Amino acid sequence: MANDGFRDPLIGYVSGDLEDWLLDWLTAVQLPRFNGRGTLRVVREVGLGAWLTGFAPNLLGPARDRACVQRAAMRDAGIVPLVLGREGYPHLLAQLPDAPWVLFVKGDVDVLSRTRPVAVVGTRRASTVGLGAVEGLFAGMRDLDWTMVSGMADGIDAEAHRRALEMAVPTVACLAHGLHAVHPRSNARLAERILEAGGCWVSEYRWGTPPTKYSFPARNRIIAGLVEAAVVVESGDPGGSLITARLAQDYDRRVFALAPAWCSEAMRGNARLIREQVAELLHDPMDLPQAMGWAQALQSWHGVASGRGSGPNEDLMGALDVYVSRPFDEVVEKMASEPRAVRKALLEAELSGWVRCWPGDRFTRTLR
Repeated sequence: MANDGFRDPLIGYVSGDLEDWLLDWLTAVQLPRFNGRGTLRVVREVGLGAWLTGFAPNLLGPARDRACVQRAAMRDAGIVPLVLGREGYPHLLAQLPDAPWVLFVKGDVDVLSRTRPVAVVGTRRASTVGLGAVEGLFAGMRDLDWTMVSGMADGIDAEAHRRALEMAVPTVACLAHGLHAVHPRSNARLAERILEAGGCWVSEYRWGTPPTKYSFPARNRIIAGLVEAAVVVESGDPGGSLITARLAQDYDRRVFALAPAWCSEAMRGNARLIREQVAELLHDPMDLPQAMGWAQALQSWHGVASGRGSGPNEDLMGALDVYVSRPFDEVVEKMASEPRAVRKALLEAELSGWVRCWPGDRFTRTLR
């Protein structure tokens, strides 16, 4: 068995041969008890190699043989294993308390380190409203350099991947099984197009691992961990997208949900996320880049782009913040105008929904 110089990336043992460590890991995950509650703690203390020596040869030998076959198949398929704590592992994912020890990647690994990664997720039973909302969301990010992450499921996920390809947005497909195949099979061609366009597939599951009802929720934490923000386009209640949203909140990512349509069963999950303050409301395609600080706020104030007619007073909008309320005197100072004119502008903007008044004569700009 390989010498286990590489015990656990989290505690700094980074010596030894990575290929040996990877073969030990591929062997270990096929053995009983490896994923047990106390086992990983023991493995971290003694190392994979030492832990493996506790198994009888009739168990260890076949597991090692399968590990060698899987590793060879991954090499032939061009799959790159990224190990936690080693160069190339996505830095955002590494922050998770339950980050996978190994992330398998097929395609361009550099996509995982690109700027502004955003998850776009939603129901498999997408409505025409939901599909149209995906188009609108991408339109709001048209002039930005960003990366789209989703789960390659039917419905909203698949539509998000298609839009990313159409708009030349780098895209990452997170799969809930080994990278030997694509599930559902109907999206196989879409997945190949992602690779052809310079994107990638990722999974924490070894070669040949089939999808299960448990692997999809586990996959959702990878989606949430890879991004700076997660957007729920359309979700029922319950729904898998709610799991992704709550995980993203737990990982201290920004979570957004599109404004739910009245009486829409397909968007009950959106309403719940907003009601329970898990997600922030997205009402307009420019809301996401504005909220994340990725675009000039004035872009969302022009009525021509949003179909609202003329926008509000731009000097007033520049004097206000979305999240920090400012007192009236400070707004007057920032606008360098007469108090009476500022009061009138505030009242007009508030009546139009652009400004919100708070106790103490304080004001914020609304996120629209």
